[in-house]
Amino acid sequence: MAITIRFLLLLCMVPSAGLAANGSIAGRVTSRGDGEGLVGATAFLQGTVRGTTTNARGEFRIPDIAPGTYTLVVSIVGYQRETRQGVLVEEGKETVVNVSLLSTPVQTEQIVVTASKRPQSLQEVPISMSIMEAREIEQRNPYTVEDALRYIPGVNSTGGQLNIRGSSGYSRGAGSRVLMLLDGIPFITGDTGELNFESIPVGMIDRIEVVKGASSALYGSSALGGVVNIITKPIPEVAETDIKGYAGVYNQPSSPQWRWFTKDRYFNGESFSHMLKVGNLGVALYFSRYLDDGYRQNDYRRRYNVFMKTREDFSSSNSLTMTFSMLYQYGGQFVYWRNLDSALIPPTLQQTDNVKSMRYYITGLYNAALADNWLFTGKAIWYHNDWGYETINAIGRTESLSDDIDLEGQSTLILPSGHTLTSGIEARLDAISADLFGDHQVGGFAAYAQDDFKFTSDLTVTLGARYDYASRGLTTAGSQLNPKLAVAYNPVSGTTLRASFGMGFRVPSIAEAFLTGQVSNLAAVPNKDLKPERSYSYEVGLSQALGTWGKFDVSAFRSDFDNLIEAGLAQTSKNIPIIQWRNVTRARVQGFETTYNLGAFDGGFLYSLGYTYVYPQDLTLHDLLKYRPRHVLTTSAMMRAGPLRAGADFRFISKVDRIDVELVNLGIIPDGDERTDIIVADFRLGADFSFAGFPLTASLLLNNAFQRNYVELIGNIMPPRTYVLVLEMHP
Repeated sequence: MAITIRFLLLLCMVPSAGLAANGSIAGRVTSRGDGEGLVGATAFLQGTVRGTTTNARGEFRIPDIAPGTYTLVVSIVGYQRETRQGVLVEEGKETVVNVSLLSTPVQTEQIVVTASKRPQSLQEVPISMSIMEAREIEQRNPYTVEDALRYIPGVNSTGGQLNIRGSSGYSRGAGSRVLMLLDGIPFITGDTGELNFESIPVGMIDRIEVVKGASSALYGSSALGGVVNIITKPIPEVAETDIKGYAGVYNQPSSPQWRWFTKDRYFNGESFSHMLKVGNLGVALYFSRYLDDGYRQNDYRRRYNVFMKTREDFSSSNSLTMTFSMLYQYGGQFVYWRNLDSALIPPTLQQTDNVKSMRYYITGLYNAALADNWLFTGKAIWYHNDWGYETINAIGRTESLSDDIDLEGQSTLILPSGHTLTSGIEARLDAISADLFGDHQVGGFAAYAQDDFKFTSDLTVTLGARYDYASRGLTTAGSQLNPKLAVAYNPVSGTTLRASFGMGFRVPSIAEAFLTGQVSNLAAVPNKDLKPERSYSYEVGLSQALGTWGKFDVSAFRSDFDNLIEAGLAQTSKNIPIIQWRNVTRARVQGFETTYNLGAFDGGFLYSLGYTYVYPQDLTLHDLLKYRPRHVLTTSAMMRAGPLRAGADFRFISKVDRIDVELVNLGIIPDGDERTDIIVADFRLGADFSFAGFPLTASLLLNNAFQRNYVELIGNIMPPRTYVLVLEMHP
């Protein structure tokens, strides 16, 4: 904690006096249809790091600009991006530029920040990305970030572990090949190395950016299979309040022998948020509560979350954003079913198991424009995790405490010659004290650099590398150098051809290397000789805009892995499987992906389709990798007519070809090989009553409408049909 505060204070001392304060650009951004001011539009000067957003009246002002001629770019979700060239700034004068934007159903020139750790147009990105905006998240009312991610093409989840294009299988509570970021800051637990979705408040998400494929050249370990960046909402100029409540009921199980309860099982949640700005200080407060009876025995949940975000604009050139969050959660633990006839009841040894956790974090993000073309960014996080579970088995209460500190300094320099140089250093320290993992202090440091060079206005070449050193206290690992080469070519407006190659790596988590203990009928032994995973990833792709009403994207990808870490059966003792994480010598994942996004009627109708085919091979065993479906298809439709709105989602995930069959053969998970294709349809209908002067929206959701029984993880039936009523007010 003290280290983090000192680091942020040092960042605040970076001088900004060298900035020229000779002129300014101001104006108003409006909608071309009705002339209304657009709040939250981004206006920035191309080739510089200077920019701002519009206020509640659509007005913007960029001060302290050196005299010269600039290109002004204005963009906002739902409208075509506008580029104004030849904007002249004179010393001591203010140049006025008013911009009128044309609405578009599908955004084809979105500004993203995750691919290269800096803002850039999606058309310039040389790797595959998907973006989910706040309006999609809000309409589906997901309870955690994980629920929202299920609707992104190429992404599926198994027992809380994300799988992007077949990069991940399943290892219970140990490790992740997908790196999650919170506003660009690494957000991963120090002990198990997993993603804790519940700690991020869904109601404060502005958008989610997903980078597919190895990203270790910029982000290091855990980005082996991709990156998920959760970007929180900006604090508006005018105060906003949001009050939300929802309640749902689980449908009765479709099989009579599964009906273990006599009373209906309910879940409900409430959230409250308030954002305001006083002078140069913006503050956002958020509180949420979630209560779930659970549709399975001993699978109840109670969750409470507090979140605060502040942003201080010290000047037009530097700012400090900080967030704080605290999560308290407890509930039962359902590991797997008793058998297929009692699919919603756990074995006797699990029926009183419970889990309790307290997690909180503080982040800091400091931005300073050292010159019009040079930006310094400092990032810091302290992430504390305290969790434990009780079981009636012999081990009793089990606790784990971990603290993760991550510090990063980054420079972004835009040169007139067409080079954009991104470089930085990062340091990480994890301190763990756990009954299951032991006491450890591990960490490392890294340095990275990347050059995005525009050979011509149509051709951009990206060349970069990252050097990581990992503490030898974890494994025999030492250091790793990961290069990256990518090309993006725009032969005509709206068309992007791309190709990329990159190396990736992941250091084993503490849990994978040192886990020792027993949970129910499962036991684990450590493997201190685990080596880091390494990958070589390739991709080629094409993105094509379909006028103003849509776009499609197609790509082919392949990743070759060395020392891939997978959980396997080591031996048996007293009929208990002894699980150990091992290095699979060689593996390969390859396939293709295509996505379509269409829109019409000024955004009144939106449709998306994504399909991913994956062929995951264990080249050592001449078999398929476990828990990786070959086919993942998602499709969604959203409609709006006046105050009414409706939507539908459909997901198809093919039956996985290979599971931990040893657990079935030994009788540990009876009927565990029972699985089928996942076919889920969700429907929703809503109304906005603000037209009548009442700031209320109401929605009715029908999830898993056709009551499909399916498993994502061996021995775990997923939720049945649910009915949910959502009410939201904006007083």
